Amino acid sequence: MKKRRVKLEDIARKLNISIATVSRALDKNPRVKLATREKVLKMAQAMGYMPNQIAKSLSSGKTNIIGVIIPRYDEPFFIEACRGIDHYARSHNYKILISSSRNSFDFERENLISFERGLVDGIILCPSHDTETFAHIRSIIDKEIPVVLFDNIREMVKGADHVLINDDKASFSAVEFFIKNGRKNIAFIGGIKEKKVFQDRYKGYLEALKKHNIPIDKEMIFHCNSIDREFEDDEISGFLKKLSKKPDAVFTCTDNYGLLAMKTLIKMGYKIPEDIAIIGFGDLGLGDVFVPSLSCVAQPSFEMGKKAAELLIDQLNKSEEETLPKKVIKLKTHLVHRDSTRFKKVNFHI
Repeated sequence: MKKRRVKLEDIARKLNISIATVSRALDKNPRVKLATREKVLKMAQAMGYMPNQIAKSLSSGKTNIIGVIIPRYDEPFFIEACRGIDHYARSHNYKILISSSRNSFDFERENLISFERGLVDGIILCPSHDTETFAHIRSIIDKEIPVVLFDNIREMVKGADHVLINDDKASFSAVEFFIKNGRKNIAFIGGIKEKKVFQDRYKGYLEALKKHNIPIDKEMIFHCNSIDREFEDDEISGFLKKLSKKPDAVFTCTDNYGLLAMKTLIKMGYKIPEDIAIIGFGDLGLGDVFVPSLSCVAQPSFEMGKKAAELLIDQLNKSEEETLPKKVIKLKTHLVHRDSTRFKKVNFHI
C-alpha cells in the first residue's frame, strides 16, 4: 500500500495544536515558543514530513530557484559555466534548474515561458545562435523577473545584466602572436556563421591580418556548418586535406576544433609546432591532456557563471525601493602556451 504524504494537519493532530502554529514553528517564527518549535520539529522528523515547495512558494512569492537556459548540454563551456552558477547560487541559498534550448529559438522561448509561470525567481540565459529577436526576453523583464544574459549576446537587452568576454580582441591577440613569431600563412577554423561569438572571433582574425598587411586568403578560412560534434572531425579533416598551400599556423574558435585539426595534421605527417603551430579557444580541460598539448585562449567560463549568478542574486535580494543599475561585465581572457606554440613563454591578458 502506497504511503500517504505527511501533511501539516497530521503533525497538528498528533501534538493537539493548530495547523497555523505548526506552520510557523517549521518556519522558525519567533512568535512560537522555543519549546513548542522544538516539539514540532522533532515530530515532523519522526513522521517523515517533507515541506511542499510549491505551497511554500505560493505563500512567500519565492522559490529560491534560478532558471538557467543554455544552448546545449554537451559543450564543456556550458558545463563549466553552469558549475560556476551553481557554486555561487548554493552559497547564497539558491538552487538552479537547467534547461537546454537545443540551439533553437523556439525551444528557448518555450523554456522562458515555462520558467515565467512561477517555477523560478530569476533567469540566466545564453541565447542560441538561432536567436535574432529579443522580444521574448524583454517580455520577461517587463514582468519584473530578473534576467542575466551571458556569452553569445547578439545585442544588449535593456533591463538585463550582461556577462561576456571580448571575443574579437582575444582572437586578434592570438593571431597577432603567430604573426610576431614569423607565421604568415594562418588558417582559420570557425563555427557556424550565425553564432555571435564565432562572428567576433573571425572578426579578430581578419583585423590581425589587416593590421600586419597580410593578404586575406579565402582558401585558408573555414566555418564548420554542423552543430553536432560527431560531424566536426570530418569537416575539419576535409578542409585541411584539400588546402593547396600549407599553413604555418592554425587558429581555431574552440579547443575541440584545435584538437581535431592537430590530429589531422599529425596524421598528414606535419610536426607541431615546427611545421604548423595551433591555438584553440576555451582552455576547458582537454588541451593539456593530449600530446602534443594544445595552446589556447583561456576563457573564464566558471567565472562567467559565478558572475552571472552574483548579478542575478543581487537583483533578487534588493529591497523593493532599491534600484540597481544594469551592468555589462567583460571578463578578461589570457593566452596559455603549451606544446603547439612552443616558441617562447608569453602570458598576457586580452
